[in-house]
This record gives sequence, C-alpha cells and structure tokens, in this order.
Amino acid sequence: MNINWINLLWSASLFVIYIITSCFGLYLIKAAEGWKTPTFAIGFVLYGIGAVLWMVILRLMPLSFAFPIAAGSLVIGTMLTGMFFLSETITAWHIAGAFMIITGIVLIAINR
Repeated sequence: MNINWINLLWSASLFVIYIITSCFGLYLIKAAEGWKTPTFAIGFVLYGIGAVLWMVILRLMPLSFAFPIAAGSLVIGTMLTGMFFLSETITAWHIAGAFMIITGIVLIAINR
C-alpha cells in the first residue's frame, strides 16, 4: 500500500484547522456578552473562516469521505470545547459516544 504522506498531512491539517476555527468561533459567540462586542465579532469571523475551510475541503475531497469526518470531529470538538471553556459536564455516555464516533472516523479513513 503506497501512502501519499503529503496529501494525508494536507487533508489532516485542513480538518484540524477547520475544527479549531469552528469550535473556538462557536465558543466566542456563546461567551460574548452581546451581539456588538469584540468577542462576538471575533467568534463570528473564526466561524466564517471555518465555513470557508469547509468549502475548500468539499472541493478537494469526496462528500462521502469529508462529511462524516467533519461532522464527527465537530461533535467531539464542541464537546471538548464545552468541557474545557464552558465548564460543561461530560458523562460516561458522552465518552462512549465519542469513542463510537472516533471508531467510525477511523473506519472511513482507512477505506479511502
């Protein structure tokens, strides 16, 4: 099996940047005191950057590959963002669900 490491790193980097900008943007929007605050504006811009990155990802990868990975990663990313930045409680059910999502992402990625 011949692995193109440059394409793999490029794809992984796009997904990581997409997840970070989207999740942190959502966090800042939620944490903002109001609509007209710098926190909200920065969150909105970061979330917008995430949306643009998503469009780039869709242009470069098949939808059947990109969507499950992005959706699963966003679920896990928002769960971790809530836990670390918003003091939300993560239960054993959350962890079990995250494990199933990660397993699904791995299965999809392996078959690409």
